Amino acid sequence: MSIQPLLSSLDGPTSHAAAATTETQADSAMPSHSAKHTRREQIWDILVIISTFTIIVFRLMAFVLFLLPAFVVFLWHYLTCDRVAVYYGNCNNATPNANHSSCNKHPIFSRHYLDIYGANTPSNQAKHGTTYKNKPVVIFLTGGAWIIGYRMWGTLLARALAPTFGILVVVPDYRNCPQVTIDGMVQDVDLSIQWVFDHVEDYGGDRGKVVLVGQSAGAHIGGVVVAGKVLDWLRREQRSIKSSNNWSEEELVVEDAQTESGADIPPFKSTYSVQQLCGFISTSSPHNLVTMRPVFDRLGLSASLQRRIFGVQCDNQNDSLATDETVFEKWSPYHMVKKAHLEHMKLLELSEQAECGEVVALKDIFPKYCVIHGTLDKTVPVSEAIAFISLLRKLNIPTETKLYEGWSHTDPILEAPMRGNHAYHRDIYDLTCLWTEKSVNRENDFEAKQTMFDQKHPMLEPICPLVLVKFARFCIPF
Repeated sequence: MSIQPLLSSLDGPTSHAAAATTETQADSAMPSHSAKHTRREQIWDILVIISTFTIIVFRLMAFVLFLLPAFVVFLWHYLTCDRVAVYYGNCNNATPNANHSSCNKHPIFSRHYLDIYGANTPSNQAKHGTTYKNKPVVIFLTGGAWIIGYRMWGTLLARALAPTFGILVVVPDYRNCPQVTIDGMVQDVDLSIQWVFDHVEDYGGDRGKVVLVGQSAGAHIGGVVVAGKVLDWLRREQRSIKSSNNWSEEELVVEDAQTESGADIPPFKSTYSVQQLCGFISTSSPHNLVTMRPVFDRLGLSASLQRRIFGVQCDNQNDSLATDETVFEKWSPYHMVKKAHLEHMKLLELSEQAECGEVVALKDIFPKYCVIHGTLDKTVPVSEAIAFISLLRKLNIPTETKLYEGWSHTDPILEAPMRGNHAYHRDIYDLTCLWTEKSVNRENDFEAKQTMFDQKHPMLEPICPLVLVKFARFCIPF
């Protein structure tokens, strides 16, 4: 589907005003909450939540029932395939041959595990007699509305890429709400990415060929990590210039205190650079949480539940709306990218004043980007993707765009591959090859031919009758 007509409507002279109006409407659309609910209001809120989730559960059960043949294949592959679960928490020396006794002390139900698919599967080069090379790595962040995410949701993607095309697929788990707020989820994902750069070569992966992929809430968290790491890098560069130009320690401390005042996400503890990521593929992501709030409320994520997920804390009614908007902007990739642009402008100004020479362009600080979305996504409207793409292009950040005509929110990871449509997996594979410098276009090159995405491969055949998939799509609650 062409995106240009849709982008043109956003790029016009009234685009900024329209965006502001949309966000204002989003805030005004949210139900107001007094500091202290009456008991009757509290009971009513509970009944609304229970009824909403009851309907969702029944629709989800029907969805699973219709897709049961596919889920049987799904589960069997998860249990029997070339997969190893590794703890990524504090086991810094976890390798295939290492002593894992220290890791075994951690609870078996810890969310700090990741699945590695394809560690024992030969790469395409090894299969065809050429020199063995470490495989490109795809880190896939699963969705789940920040509440029900689980690493097993990445099985179909791993089934398509790992045994078929020699990609090492890593699917990290992360804690959900109510165990943690979004801050804990972001820190978990960041820690898992650090683990990949530290240890993936022990499992046959190439740490120089890592692509990050996320779907739904996983794409949102991935977007926060990417933009947050860019912001961290920009602020370190600013501090470096200031410290080398005779800023006093007191001035630097005051500057740091303002940065960490709560308007920005906490600095990351990881040591990898965001430039080490070859690219980021964001799928069905809610890029702007401010404009998404009414949609979340309609889908059953009440305003109070949204506040709990994203860590909103307000003491009284007067600062409720202001605090809400600040926090939801704080955790929105859309607003974080805009903030990165402002921080880059500050860096340019500081560099010019200090005569430090040329500053890296913002487009070269971000990894390569691809935004993927289904046009019939009712959970996260396609307008979210269009607005984000427009922002990235205005800032000259190179962006690939894939809009899947007629696809729903979960089509890329469930219904489409179940019925044998692997367009999403093909796009991930092609972008991974492109971004990691493996050619897929040289038709006369033997190695390129062997690494082309083969839609006719046995692992890519349909695993559920089309009629059942159609019934399931009718029942899907997302």
